[in-house]
Amino acid sequence: MKIIVSLILCTFVSILTYASGSFVPLCTEPPASDTSKFVDSRDGNTYKTIKIGNKIWMTENLRYSKDIQMGTGKSNKPQVYYPNGNVENVANFGYLYNWYAATEACPSGWHLPSSTDWKQLKTAIGGDNVGSQLACRADLWNDGTLERTTSFGKSGFSVLPAGSFDGKTYGNFGSFAYFWTASEYEYYSGNAYYRYIYYNYGGVVSNYSSKSDAFSVRCVKDN
Repeated sequence: MKIIVSLILCTFVSILTYASGSFVPLCTEPPASDTSKFVDSRDGNTYKTIKIGNKIWMTENLRYSKDIQMGTGKSNKPQVYYPNGNVENVANFGYLYNWYAATEACPSGWHLPSSTDWKQLKTAIGGDNVGSQLACRADLWNDGTLERTTSFGKSGFSVLPAGSFDGKTYGNFGSFAYFWTASEYEYYSGNAYYRYIYYNYGGVVSNYSSKSDAFSVRCVKDN
């Protein structure tokens, strides 16, 4: 009953704010039956999870850093970095990982998603503006197309704009969310594929980058 009342109030507030010309889409909480939690025994961090399609995903960026070196520049060894260079951002945004760390960081029973996992996620979400559906917390995103759609936050996946690190500069904090995949770039072993969502576009984009760059990590549960 509380969930139903909450959803009714959320919808009512959204309608009122839309009518007033100051509409800011709210994040939709997924049904309680679709959510759970996972406690990482390695460090005690707790993560919300959600089942989308036939896979269970963490709905928070990974915050594991135990036994991984804290980095200050590019490296071909596993390293982690603070989002935007600030340790206080870890609580909301998790760490940024180079690819070497990303492939090792997920807890036992979970893995860094492949490009195929991400394609299946997009298919399971369906509809238009999949990036907007995956994102959440309009207050943390720069104003743009992403948060202006009525589907913003609809999925409960809760993507946040943690930005990136290229070994010299922290970039796009508040504007872009980058996620490593486990899939290596087929034409050069020093690169790997990633997915990104950005503030002024409603979709999800695929690209590849140097494995020494640092992006966010989401873990998906093993089948």
